[in-house]
Amino acid sequence: MDLREELESRAGTPVFGVADAASYGAKAPEGHRPSDFMREARSIVLVGERMLDAPLDGIPVTRQEYTANFHVANDRLNHVLFELAGVLQAEGYRAFPVPYKEMPGWNLEGRSPLALKLLRHVMTAQRARPLVEASLWDNLSYRHMAVEAGLGELGLNNLLLHPEHGPRVRFVALLTDAEMQAGSPLEPALCRPELCGHACARACPAGALSEEGGRTDRPACLKYYIKLGIPGQSGVRCGLCVAKCPVYRASFRDAAASR
Repeated sequence: MDLREELESRAGTPVFGVADAASYGAKAPEGHRPSDFMREARSIVLVGERMLDAPLDGIPVTRQEYTANFHVANDRLNHVLFELAGVLQAEGYRAFPVPYKEMPGWNLEGRSPLALKLLRHVMTAQRARPLVEASLWDNLSYRHMAVEAGLGELGLNNLLLHPEHGPRVRFVALLTDAEMQAGSPLEPALCRPELCGHACARACPAGALSEEGGRTDRPACLKYYIKLGIPGQSGVRCGLCVAKCPVYRASFRDAAASR
């Protein structure tokens, strides 16, 4: 059993992949490359947990149950992540975990609930957008790293669409100086908005997604989230862009493949 196989076995998660750190770094903007966090990084290990269908399918009525599932999945992934990092370290490699940080009670970013509630009324104003956008930019993007690892493609909802599970997968990652066989990006074939009627964009209560595609209007998305509660501290998750995407259904994938 080689190192990659050992890590996948120890992870025990439905989704596992490896991306080449240099290849991903060549595509990422400065400040968001693996080498910005670990100079000697050679591989990116991606670990994914499948979300449950029933809580997602009932949104918005079942947002509390979906939110619980969301945090349980992230918590499990964080535990797996640090276990894998420990395995790598024990074998003489360096490992830099990239955990999911918006866990209830953590507030690692030091967000002020009062400030966010006040900002909600102005964050979509044109002059405020650059500041809000900068504050929401991930240091390392799980979805883009997962694309590089060949675990899926980006959909109209700007989420990672897995070939079997659609957007219903949560991810964490780690950087390591261990060299492992890496995947490569897939040819886009999963997202077919003309077949689902642009379901994610039509379902978005914040109007943050466009039927024409393009970047998510993150200030608008965050504004709606703060209406539901403070992300990572209180309140429920929205989840509609995940719930309404049909790619997780085999029947939809089969129909798309036949056209």
